[in-house]
Amino acid sequence: MCTPALAIGIATGVMGAVQSIAGYSAEQQAARESERAYQEQRTLNAEAANRSYQQSQAQLKGEYDKASQKAEELLVQRLQAQGTTLAAGRAGQSVGGLLTDAQRTEGKDLATLGMNLGYAQQDYGWNVQNVFEQHKSANIQAAAQRKSKPSTGGLLLGIGGAALSGVSSYASLQSPEWANTKFSDMGKKPPSNAPAPKKPK
Repeated sequence: MCTPALAIGIATGVMGAVQSIAGYSAEQQAARESERAYQEQRTLNAEAANRSYQQSQAQLKGEYDKASQKAEELLVQRLQAQGTTLAAGRAGQSVGGLLTDAQRTEGKDLATLGMNLGYAQQDYGWNVQNVFEQHKSANIQAAAQRKSKPSTGGLLLGIGGAALSGVSSYASLQSPEWANTKFSDMGKKPPSNAPAPKKPK
């Protein structure tokens, strides 16, 4: 027969166990959702980094294309200047100087062009490094938001704690042995653990 104290103890233990299982289940769901959000954020971070890399590469390619076009223009200008000089029909050292001047002008402009390309290449390197650092930082921030999965050991400890709580509730509601004495046993010798009767003064 189930006494009220036993029923309360069992109910306390069961309620505690149910709460532990519900908490564990909620933590598992939150961890799964957190992992999904983390993986999604990593994908978004990778896509953003890829777009930035492509933009930097396109800028550098644009600089090289402009430089190539400018180099062709300089070559055409030099050849035109030399052709004009030779077509004038001049002779002597002054003609050689004029031809050399056209080459010198082209060389100076090509050197400036090369220096500008060097700066563009340096900017590209900095941009790529910056994109890498931002991507890494974004992934670290996303990882910091991720929730860890609950441990099975924690669940077992929660259930064990609930069982102990039920036993404790049962024990605290148990009446002492002497309190269970029946009215028919009232004239008999009290149990050894019963308190001694008080003597009248």
